Amino acid sequence: MQCKARSKRSKKQCLKWAVRGRTTCHMHGGKSKGPKTKEGKMRARQAAYKHGLNTQEALKQHLEIKSLIRQSKNLIQMIEG
Repeated sequence: MQCKARSKRSKKQCLKWAVRGRTTCHMHGGKSKGPKTKEGKMRARQAAYKHGLNTQEALKQHLEIKSLIRQSKNLIQMIEG
């Protein structure tokens, strides 16, 4: 199987063969098995953190707001109709 990595500039797919059992070649991280230590895993988690808009707390708050909006729309309809 061919490596699935793509060039940022040309958007062409890598021509190397993928490492067995992986989707990328050794040059694009196919040999990597990820962080092993607790510190390394924490560092990787922090590096992947972007904005926090999809955290459990944010999603819960979003659902609560949606519910309040729905309730207020229903109340308005009851008053008007």
